[in-house]
Amino acid sequence: MAKLTAWLVTLIGVLLILAAPGIALWSLADTWVAWVVALAVLIVGIGKLSRNYSKKRK
Repeated sequence: MAKLTAWLVTLIGVLLILAAPGIALWSLADTWVAWVVALAVLIVGIGKLSRNYSKKRK
């Protein structure tokens, strides 16, 4: 279940990155917040994936 969650979080992060330019057209504050949230979600997802698929797991 942890691998599925990691993939879903990563997918949501990618979708937020793709949607950030469209969302960010409203104002400079929205631009900054949209990119920070999208990158944070993507980093968390990639971190979970690397932890779940690491070879050093016992």
